[in-house]
Amino acid sequence: MLNIPSVAICIPTYNQAQYLIESVTSACRQTYPNVEVWVSDDHSTDETPQVMEQLCQQFPQVHYYQQPKNMGIAGNNSWLMSQPKTEFIVRLDSDDALMPNYVEKLVSLLQKYPEAGYAHTAIQEMDEYGNHHSIGRVARKKEFQNADDALMAAVTGYRVAANIIMFRTKALQELRYYENGPEYVEDYDLSVRIADAGYGNVYADEILAKYRVWTDVKKTRSKRKHLQLKGYIRIFEESFLPAFQRRGWDTKVLDKQRRKMAIIHSAYCFLPIFNQEERAELVTLLKQLGDSPVLQLRIFALSLGFAPFFEWQHHTELKLKGFVKDCLSKLKSMTAVKVAG
Repeated sequence: MLNIPSVAICIPTYNQAQYLIESVTSACRQTYPNVEVWVSDDHSTDETPQVMEQLCQQFPQVHYYQQPKNMGIAGNNSWLMSQPKTEFIVRLDSDDALMPNYVEKLVSLLQKYPEAGYAHTAIQEMDEYGNHHSIGRVARKKEFQNADDALMAAVTGYRVAANIIMFRTKALQELRYYENGPEYVEDYDLSVRIADAGYGNVYADEILAKYRVWTDVKKTRSKRKHLQLKGYIRIFEESFLPAFQRRGWDTKVLDKQRRKMAIIHSAYCFLPIFNQEERAELVTLLKQLGDSPVLQLRIFALSLGFAPFFEWQHHTELKLKGFVKDCLSKLKSMTAVKVAG
């Protein structure tokens, strides 16, 4: 009889009852035969317990736990992902969903590359109403990326299409999950630490998950900008810098990227949703991340009201990069079909 590795799909949630049915159902209806589903409710105040009661009755493989108090993103994820005793663990946010063959495909890839700490895929973006929009892909030629290449690539950002990941449990245990990790950018930090520990990663350029990009009407995410900046500072100082020093690599590339990131994020700090005190804190964090004459000039321009222009410029660059990635991926697929034919 063939050995079928066990897989746990872990779904952290907080006040997203409206999306749980789709997310949990997609996890429970995988084509792969050996899957259990874990949901950790970070002390939600909406209808999450009632929704989960119904889902637990419908799907016996679901394990549901309600935290007695709010633990935050990193705390809830660490607790949740340390519960299963499976060989592989999938992190799936409660507003996202998996295609039926997600687990089957990625287990096969992780078995093919035992030195990979995690696997990720192309994704279908959708809005808060479930309408499909653009496709998210990672622009890279190789299916497998070794640890050193992954570490260097991560300097410019979190190198996945979306934070829907299948991890090798051994790697998570070795790194103690998100323990003591920065809040809000804990996923990026974990990817850096996994590469530093000697694990590569594997990418499937196939749409195997749906990632929700929702309109932040109340600007809740923008209000977390200080957490994001603090997280970036910690990642570079506590994860990247020691990793580069251990390898004897030149750390100037880290300083350069920090300055670049500070400039990129500066426009967001001048949105009208922030009051004067909040903006002063954000400017201080920008300088801690990567101070430079260019940043100081940018801050001066932003204080004069140029934030909408710089924000538009950044979003335009991101859209253009996404378009190029999609075109290159389609060209790659067409070439593969012709070769096979």
